[in-house]
Parts: sequence; C-alpha cells; structure tokens
Amino acid sequence: MRKFLSVLILSVFSMTLGAQTILDTAVNFSVKDVHGNNFELFSILDQNKIVVIDFFSTS
Repeated sequence: MRKFLSVLILSVFSMTLGAQTILDTAVNFSVKDVHGNNFELFSILDQNKIVVIDFFSTS
C-alpha cells in the first residue's frame, strides 16, 4: 500500500512537468465579430479598457 501511494503521488507530481509555461505578457491578436468589425487586443488595452475573453461553443 505504501509503495502504491508513493507511485501515485510521484505520477501526479510528474504531470506538472509537461505543463504549459506562463507568458509574462499577453500575445497580441485580432478577431472579427459577427458584424464584421475587427478588434485588436493591444489597441483596446491602449485605450485603458478592460478586455474579457469568453470562449464558448454551440453545437
């Protein structure tokens, strides 16, 4: 039982080794809304506006 728990804990902690690293700054990107308007992240942030990004899916 002790060996099993040791292997389990080791495997759980080893999963974090392959995790994606955190970027210091956001990557600039542009998107087009449903009305055809283009939005660029950095241009909105330069206007001191808050940006909320919502990822959703419909099926």
